[in-house]
Amino acid sequence: MTYRLFPITEPVTHEDIENYKALRLTSLKIDPSSFSSTYEREIAFTPEIWAQRLTSRFKRTFITSTKDEGSISETWIGMVSVLGPSELIPSMLELFERVGVGSDWDMYILVGMWVHPEHRGRGLGTRLVKEGVEWVRTNMDPKNDVEGRRDKMVLLLVGDDNASGRALYQKMGFTDSTSMPPDGEGHSWMSLKVS
Repeated sequence: MTYRLFPITEPVTHEDIENYKALRLTSLKIDPSSFSSTYEREIAFTPEIWAQRLTSRFKRTFITSTKDEGSISETWIGMVSVLGPSELIPSMLELFERVGVGSDWDMYILVGMWVHPEHRGRGLGTRLVKEGVEWVRTNMDPKNDVEGRRDKMVLLLVGDDNASGRALYQKMGFTDSTSMPPDGEGHSWMSLKVS
């Protein structure tokens, strides 16, 4: 079995959208407590909503897939998305502004990190997060295109009961963000400064 890791880039194909939809819905069924959304909510999404999730130049989604020997088709088995400053919605930013987070650096949010249980323990999660962080490092977001380089910070929410996820993020250099309060639903914020 071989694995491949790649970003979803535009133009997004119908096949990309269908593969992403299947992967996301599978993740919500298998690990519902790992996400701030639900299978019931997202199964009702229109094809346009699924396409919108993948067609912003202000965020990047990375996929890992597998292909059996001799097979020509790949199966998507892992994902992570990184939202850049221009992708963050005002209601999300209000939370950060209230506690004084993000005023002096570019804020990115890592979301939707998931690897199918049958493929865990093979370093795929680490590879996905590394790709996301590298995209942050090289991305120039127009929202914060100011003179002089600003520091970048990657934030993520992780379930308080998700010991393996927390260990992965800590291994990648993320630390608990003490200035951000927990979300009240069993998730806490972690952060990583990127230079």
